[in-house]
Amino acid sequence: MYQNYTMNDYALLLEEKIGFTQIREMVARECVNNMALKFAKQMSFSSNYDEVVKNLCQTDEFRQILLMENSFPSQDFFDLSEELSRLKTIGTVIELEALFDLKCSLRTIFECSKFFANSEEGKYPELSLLAQKITLDYDILKECNRIIDDKGNIYDTASEQLYDIRRQQRQKQSSIDRQISKTLNIAKQEGWAPENAEVTIRNGRAVIPMLDTHRRKIKGLILDESATRQTAYLEPAEVVELNNDLRELEFAEQREIERILKQFTESIRTMLPEMLTAYWVLAKIDFIRAKAKFALSIKAGMPIVDNCPKVYWFDAKHPLLYLNLKKQHKEIVPFNIELNTEQRIVIISGPNSGGKSVCLKTLGLLQYMLQSGLLVPAKETSEFGIFDSIFIDIGDQQSIENDLSTYSSHLVNMKYLLEKANNHTLFLLDELGAGTEPRIGGAIAEAILEALYERKAFGVVTTHYANLKLLADRYPAIANAAMLFDTERMLPLYQLIVKHPGSSFAFEIAKNIGLPAEILAEAEKKIGKELLNFEQQLQQIEVEKSELQKKRTELEVTDSFLSEMIEKYTKLNTTLETKKHEILSTARQNAKQIINDANKQIERTIAEIRTAQAKKEETLQAREKLKKEAEKIDTEQKKSDENIKKIQSSAKKITSSAANEPSDNRPIAVGDIVKIGDQDTFGQVVEIKGKKATIESNSIRMTIALSQLSKTMKKNLPTQKSKNNNSEYQTIYNELAAKRAAFSPTLDLRGKRAEEALNMLDHFIDEALLLSEKEIRILHGTGYGILKEVVRKRLADHLEVKNYRPEILELGGEGITVVTLK
Repeated sequence: MYQNYTMNDYALLLEEKIGFTQIREMVARECVNNMALKFAKQMSFSSNYDEVVKNLCQTDEFRQILLMENSFPSQDFFDLSEELSRLKTIGTVIELEALFDLKCSLRTIFECSKFFANSEEGKYPELSLLAQKITLDYDILKECNRIIDDKGNIYDTASEQLYDIRRQQRQKQSSIDRQISKTLNIAKQEGWAPENAEVTIRNGRAVIPMLDTHRRKIKGLILDESATRQTAYLEPAEVVELNNDLRELEFAEQREIERILKQFTESIRTMLPEMLTAYWVLAKIDFIRAKAKFALSIKAGMPIVDNCPKVYWFDAKHPLLYLNLKKQHKEIVPFNIELNTEQRIVIISGPNSGGKSVCLKTLGLLQYMLQSGLLVPAKETSEFGIFDSIFIDIGDQQSIENDLSTYSSHLVNMKYLLEKANNHTLFLLDELGAGTEPRIGGAIAEAILEALYERKAFGVVTTHYANLKLLADRYPAIANAAMLFDTERMLPLYQLIVKHPGSSFAFEIAKNIGLPAEILAEAEKKIGKELLNFEQQLQQIEVEKSELQKKRTELEVTDSFLSEMIEKYTKLNTTLETKKHEILSTARQNAKQIINDANKQIERTIAEIRTAQAKKEETLQAREKLKKEAEKIDTEQKKSDENIKKIQSSAKKITSSAANEPSDNRPIAVGDIVKIGDQDTFGQVVEIKGKKATIESNSIRMTIALSQLSKTMKKNLPTQKSKNNNSEYQTIYNELAAKRAAFSPTLDLRGKRAEEALNMLDHFIDEALLLSEKEIRILHGTGYGILKEVVRKRLADHLEVKNYRPEILELGGEGITVVTLK
């Protein structure tokens, strides 16, 4: 169906099929400027690497501006290119409304230029380069500001003549107001006008309402009458001439304004080329801003872009599907995929409605978006290549006009692809070979893929044909992939797994929807039980493999966590031992001091008795005093002994009972029995990598630094306490697991007093460190900023805080502080 199409027709058809037409419309809706809207509608695929990277960088830089900057102008992005082009003709004059738009938009242009000129060098390189194209003289804006105000009215001071005309207008109007008020008061006094009558306007002139029976009492012109004809609206004769004078002044004012506009137009005519360039830049900025706003809406980012054909994507998502599921409060399942010189073609198989076509469309759409200058919803570590052309064949393409069936249309598309394909082509083929007799369709599809393989093209194909799945065994650059399916719940998982083919699950789906059992049994006989069992087992293996990988990741995290906890406890033990020796040393010194003080007291008492010459009363007093001092010393000694016992008891609990275990000073090797730190825990070395060893203890594996291990003389692991140890470990593990499950990485301090907030913050950080959390969020709100300052000061002084920053604008900005822990 492509043979009669131009390249432009084909591009439009491709954009419609992959959903790029909707993407373009979404970007266009974000545009304010008419020229920017044209840029959005003209946005197209490019294979020029430099152009693609420039467009992507511009969009990414503006995305950063939207997230981080508040001073960038956001209004008055008017497009005056048509009006300025019209003014090139001699004799043309700018319209008053256009002059007002010119003033507002010029202000925006100069603010944009100033923003990039004042930005940190190298912060927005591509946008700064674009802004440098603005070479307008600021005097143009000054002249606009002198002539017209912010409401679109010409200033009285725009010219001397206009100032004089408007002064006379005010004088005439004042005279008219006085005269008509005077006449109205006379009419009321005489009863010729209603008592509540007021001056009103008819046909643009001031008049007074007169009762119809008295309309001739005052000389003047009858300009109107009421619907009931009971009231006539009279312009007094004295006011007629004044109104005529005022009308003449209005004509003079209009002529002067036209002269001012003409003079202004003549003054800017020589600068029109620079002004048109400036408005082109303004439109370009508005277009880039629209692309950046759209990127934020789909959580898109800037990937790595290489000047070669390749696909190496992580967490790729279909943007339209993402937005649709977001409205339904559902999560999208991203996928990873790789195409390179060693894996150029991927054949995806799996059940219907399992996500094969979505993967295909996502590939086409994201690649097309990138080469059209749009950021893509995939991890920023993803690598995108540049293709010269993209070809897609998807859906029912029956052509009544050309008398072509669906299959014939597919064949025509394949003919076109084979004519154009080369080593820079990306092709995406849905249900290749379908639509005709399966064996013939499969054979033709296989031959087409082999031809594309020979042309070194890159592509992804979806199929149910077994012969296409077997191509991966014959061609090294072809790989199978499968969309996983949950055979227990009979639901697609929408997960793409490369390297293995998938099953169509036709029987399972048929059974699930209620197809008669006897029909399915007969079908099983015809196709063979072995094939069905093979496909089921293959799929189940992939599902189980995925679950095991998840468990393995969890165990690795737990292993790393336990190693870190052991290291922390070892450090704590060492600290306690040091403290114990320090306190014992201090206690001994205090005891010596107590004894010395007691001896001195005894000597003083003996001296007092001798001095008193052993008088009975003085002797008794001295003895009583000595007795009290002895009791005081005894009390202090008991307290000191109790403290020493507590310290020794704590040290015994922490210090391993195996501390006296005989050690082996030879280097630790695989198979050795080692003691972990200073604890009563032993393990066997199963692997050594660099300065770390993997230890197995009580069926638990953990990775620990060699410096924390001591080699023992044991030949086998102790077994007496293994059950208890394992139980203790399980208890600790369960407690930590419960803490981790209940732990939220966000602390809400809103409404708390400073002292209470700081206590909560310290406790929160301690808990996060215990659970090995590396990043936490503190929600303090903005308010007057007091709580924010207190929190951030505490974070700045905290030894375990690596750094902190405000949250990105769309997720809370200055109201939330994101903290990275050491």
